[in-house]
Amino acid sequence: MIWLTWRQFRAQALTGLALLAAAATVFLVTGLRMHHSYTAALAACAPLHACDGATPAARALGAQLSQLPRSYEPMLMLLQLLVIAVPAVIGIFWGAPLIGRELETGTHQLAWNQTVTRTRWLAVKLTVVGVAAVTTTAMLSWLLTWWAGPLDNLNGNLWAAMTFASRDIVPLGYAAFAFALGTTLGLLVRRTLPAMAITLAVFIAIQILVPTLIRPHLLPSTATTFPINQASASQFHDFRGTQTEFHFDLPTPRGAWLTSQPPVKNSAGQVVRIDSYPECFPDSQGDAPDLSQIGACLAKYDLHETVTYHPASHYWPLQWMETGIFIVLAGALVGTCFWWIRRRQN
Repeated sequence: MIWLTWRQFRAQALTGLALLAAAATVFLVTGLRMHHSYTAALAACAPLHACDGATPAARALGAQLSQLPRSYEPMLMLLQLLVIAVPAVIGIFWGAPLIGRELETGTHQLAWNQTVTRTRWLAVKLTVVGVAAVTTTAMLSWLLTWWAGPLDNLNGNLWAAMTFASRDIVPLGYAAFAFALGTTLGLLVRRTLPAMAITLAVFIAIQILVPTLIRPHLLPSTATTFPINQASASQFHDFRGTQTEFHFDLPTPRGAWLTSQPPVKNSAGQVVRIDSYPECFPDSQGDAPDLSQIGACLAKYDLHETVTYHPASHYWPLQWMETGIFIVLAGALVGTCFWWIRRRQN
């Protein structure tokens, strides 16, 4: 059965291997160049004790480091899209046809009429192709995580939806789920093209819903409330306002994931308006507002603003939790496949 499965899967496997080799070449050639630029700049910064110092040399090195993310940003976006798309491609082109095509063409009868049981036939197919799917995704995820290391260190943010979904171990969970989803749909729908289309639609929906509705709530977030006064306003980064509400950009720890920043409220918990405090918001004619001055003026009104975030220490727990969720879902789909096969056999 293993040899038969390999013969049926050989074309997809060789195509995937060729594409993986091409992607690895791109990762290595460009990544080695970027890592060299990054480490060389850091080494030059060491004698100066900083890359953002007052000397011209330190400022030049700081500018060189800050230019690195901008130089590689287009390629980073493309490579992240590649890693995120691979599980979907696996589900569409490896999962959906795995059983669906055999049921559609009737070739499954050749195996089912032999001495091999249906459950063993299904188990071998799922194991051979499933291991290949997860291994391929793991290699691409590892390559991207290594490649983007300098950029992630400089940006200090691993929480963006595309970044989190394309780094470390989460792509493995996506690959296992997408493959199991495609296989299950091919088995139930018994038509390859509809199964492929449904697999793609479900995977896209998951990539949209998980970062907004599920991931932020897997662990309790941290909330910090700032009183609006001169002392706290000196820590604020910016000010944004409309006719109905306003808020300050509040500070969060480095590497934190900002999940919520509601507008400024009063002591009763009601959102307040700018026009309620005209003396605190003079017309600056386009100049940047003096946040400390605004904070000092608003201090007597007992206003506050809350920022909610996940600290950097939540990154790996959330990676493991999200990966575990999709592995469990993949296991449930595989169990559905075996249930369906046994039901048909009986």
